[in-house]
Amino acid sequence: MENKELDRLEKLKLNAIENPSKKKKGCTSCKKAKEVVVEKAPLPFELEEEVFIPTSSDIKLAYAELTSLLGVKDDKKEFIGKVFKFLFNEDFDWNCRSCVNKQARRFRIYLHGK
Repeated sequence: MENKELDRLEKLKLNAIENPSKKKKGCTSCKKAKEVVVEKAPLPFELEEEVFIPTSSDIKLAYAELTSLLGVKDDKKEFIGKVFKFLFNEDFDWNCRSCVNKQARRFRIYLHGK
């Protein structure tokens, strides 16, 4: 009886080694290596677009809109994205729920650290 049980456990062990289970976590598009693109940096007098510099009240308003209990309104996403881009020099990823949570947490840490 014990021999059968040991054989069964040995088979299960071998099967687990040959076919390990794979767990997916988070957003697969974020895990991919990003291509590095080298661009020529524009000179300051060549800048044509207006630079957005948020005030402290703009930053607080953007965080309030991001953490609203009613959800983020579509017309506020651009404003939140601009503020986040200014603070962290990266775009706010609205397409990945995991990334949104991480970026919102980062935003909160920034505000409470001031």
